[in-house]
Amino acid sequence: MADFATVDDLAGRLIGRDLTDDERAKAPALLADASAIMREQVPDIDTRQPATAVGVCCAMVLRVVLNPEGKRQQSIDDYSYTTDSARSSGELYLSDQERAQLQPAVGGRAFSIVPGCSP
Repeated sequence: MADFATVDDLAGRLIGRDLTDDERAKAPALLADASAIMREQVPDIDTRQPATAVGVCCAMVLRVVLNPEGKRQQSIDDYSYTTDSARSSGELYLSDQERAQLQPAVGGRAFSIVPGCSP
């Protein structure tokens, strides 16, 4: 199965700089891993093809690319840093918000309520 995003998709979402040669070399494997995680956690994703799949896949990979050491906090005086808890669980992950973006919309039509109006 094809990955949900390409290296060019990833590069297009990186703001302020280009992918380094090292990042570009690692990107295909990271995109494949992210796509596998998405398929595992949202089993019907391939049949629905949500429009958000490319962006979610890239967001998962960019978390690793932009923070390869997994730092969540860093101090300078008496140096200390804290590792992001998501990194300790496997680096690539699908957040609850991203999982919701991949799910079909729930409900039906939208409506408005206007006080004081009658049909």
